[in-house]
Amino acid sequence: MPKREDGVRLLALEPRLLLLFLAIGGPVFLVSALLILGWLRGEMNRTIGDDMLGGAAVHTARYLDTYLLNNLTNVSVIAATPSLRQAVETSNREYTGSAEVIRERLRRQDQEWVEKRGALVWALDIVVRDTSDFLREIATFNPAYDEILLTDRQGALVAATNLTTDYYQGDEEWWRSAFGDGEQGAFYMSGVIFDQSAGGHVLEMAVPVRDVAVPVGDVPSHEFPQVIGVLKVEVRATDLSSVISGVRPGETGHALLVDRRDGTVIIGSEAKDVMARKYPGFSRLEETMGGQERSFLTRDEEGTVWVAGFARMPEPSPSAYRDWVVLVQQEADEAHAAMRHATLYLLVFFVGIGGVILLMSLYLHWKLVRPIREIDLREEMERLGIAESEAR
Repeated sequence: MPKREDGVRLLALEPRLLLLFLAIGGPVFLVSALLILGWLRGEMNRTIGDDMLGGAAVHTARYLDTYLLNNLTNVSVIAATPSLRQAVETSNREYTGSAEVIRERLRRQDQEWVEKRGALVWALDIVVRDTSDFLREIATFNPAYDEILLTDRQGALVAATNLTTDYYQGDEEWWRSAFGDGEQGAFYMSGVIFDQSAGGHVLEMAVPVRDVAVPVGDVPSHEFPQVIGVLKVEVRATDLSSVISGVRPGETGHALLVDRRDGTVIIGSEAKDVMARKYPGFSRLEETMGGQERSFLTRDEEGTVWVAGFARMPEPSPSAYRDWVVLVQQEADEAHAAMRHATLYLLVFFVGIGGVILLMSLYLHWKLVRPIREIDLREEMERLGIAESEAR
């Protein structure tokens, strides 16, 4: 009976040894696993948002900037065409009288044009002349050009691809900016605006038409070619979607062009999505742009969560699109799919490692306790007592 009691006490000690081992190794293992998983999730979030989506936004912004500047360069090349310059010079020579007389004449002609919507013999003469045919030919070669206008030094229409809403252009912002003081002039580009003549959203690009410095002996008539007129080209805003719509990360990813001032979606993922809505994650975009990160999480009206990376337009940028922001976003479920899989695999790995450690603990525990279990403590104590007595 005493042997049975000793065995029971020994068995009661075994779970305590096991629990002591697990109490020491378990927390260390759990904390290590959580730290590794947290680090991995953070790195994958940064890779998806900042590197992948943010990097795509940076690349798209640079490409869009190049696209716009190339268009402006093409317009300036058209303005240097000799036939256009000759048409403008001919129109400028036809003015007689004082500046006040000229302005009054242009005011009456513009009023008549607007009232009759261009249904005038002299208005039709402008549209069908050879210079206008040349502009239409240019527009045919570039379908993105919605309308092309050519004016003289006074702002009056010299040629056009179609009948415009008015005759006098000198009071328009694009004309005043491109003509300047009449000496130097400047390139002009607008933001995306709605144009009544074109019947849609466009970008206005205007450049000065200059004369050629004619040398008198060895001395030029003036140091720089002067501005004698202005050429304006309206580029369809939907043409920008050819740049934006090509960005498609994954199945749900797409790019947007957003105005950072009010959150207006300038160009969406579809050609029809032009200046038609506000970006639902605008507040999150504003917050993130104030920091160092290039990505954020946002939720749309339907409750879908998106991961978005953004990029500002390259500097220096024309004032017309200095406030544009390129966004590349993807549904969070799709963007984080790889991360969820990696997390699951790591959890399985850690659980497997934990199971192996537990089995090893049980095995070592059994190996350590088994020899003790086989010892009869009472007999050993009696034997030790006898041996001690004999020694005395």
